[in-house]
Amino acid sequence: MSEPPTRPGFRARLRSTLRRLVALDDTPHHIAAGVFVGTVVAYQPIVGLQMVVGAIICRLMRVSVVASLPLAWITNPFTVIPIFYATYKLGAVFTGGSATYEDVRAVFTTIDQLGCWQGTVQGTRLLADIFWPMVVGGAIVGVINGALFYVLMLRFVRRYQANRESEP
Repeated sequence: MSEPPTRPGFRARLRSTLRRLVALDDTPHHIAAGVFVGTVVAYQPIVGLQMVVGAIICRLMRVSVVASLPLAWITNPFTVIPIFYATYKLGAVFTGGSATYEDVRAVFTTIDQLGCWQGTVQGTRLLADIFWPMVVGGAIVGVINGALFYVLMLRFVRRYQANRESEP
C-alpha cells in the first residue's frame, strides 16, 4: 500500500514561490515593484480584497500583477490577528484608540465566522472602531517591509536574469 503524498513544508513552498517570482518574464523593477505593492496591501485591513486591490494598483502602476499576488498571504488565518493587532497598536499611536488584543481578535473571528462574502460585506461595519489605526499602522509596516522586499527582489531577479543570459 502506498503512502499518500506529503505536502511540502513551509520552507519548500516559500523557496518555490521565490523561484517562480524571479523567473517571471518581466523587468527586475516591474517584478520588485509588484512585490512592493503586494507587501503594502497585505498589511491593510481589507481582508478578502487584498489581492484584488493589489492587482488594481499594479495595473495602474504598470508593474507585475503576478508578483504582487503571493504577498497577500502574509496575512493568513494563522497570522492575521497578531499582525493586525500590531498594526492597530502602531497606528493608534498616531490616530488614537484603545482596543485590546481580544477586541481585535473578536472582530476578525466574527468576520471569519460570517464567511467570505458576508465577512467582506459586514467587515467594514465590524472594523469601524479599529480601521483607521490599522490603515495607518499597516501603511507604515507595509512600506518598510515593502521597501526591504523590493531591494531584495530586485537583486534576486537581476542575478537570476544575468545567470540565465550567460548560460549557453
